[in-house]
Amino acid sequence: MYNWLLDSLSKLLNAILDLGYTGALVSGLLSSSTFTTPIFPSFIVVPILSTRLNPLIVGLLAGVGAGFGQFIAYFIGLGGRRILPESKRLTMERWRSRVDRWGVFLIFVLAATPLTPDDLVWFPLGMMKYPKLKALAASVSGKVILNVLYAYSGIFGWTFLKDLLL
Repeated sequence: MYNWLLDSLSKLLNAILDLGYTGALVSGLLSSSTFTTPIFPSFIVVPILSTRLNPLIVGLLAGVGAGFGQFIAYFIGLGGRRILPESKRLTMERWRSRVDRWGVFLIFVLAATPLTPDDLVWFPLGMMKYPKLKALAASVSGKVILNVLYAYSGIFGWTFLKDLLL
């Protein structure tokens, strides 16, 4: 009854599996990047890849890619700082002293949750010259956790779907 669905899913799975571990890294990078529309977002690609590849490695690579993908918005904000009037730059400096205390935690939490508009945080972080390594480490850490969860949900979800449809 559902053979056509299983055949379609199998073809999609094989096409994505051909990407291998590199596909996880690229999927994370492109799906979190500011100016790309994800064709294969990591919340779809990562679970599929993890059905046949090591889910921990898939999640780690996708998380690293996603962390770096988000970082593009930081540099856009950093460049945008040049066009700000001096009064706004001083305002950003005042905000930086406030963000220094909770910035890493905020970045980590936003990166580890799937439904947050992270770019809204990254542009101002760049404008206020928040420390790059602290921001990158928090972002990659959060995205790794999120993508490892995606990967392991792919293993358990795929098994459940196969049992349900067969």
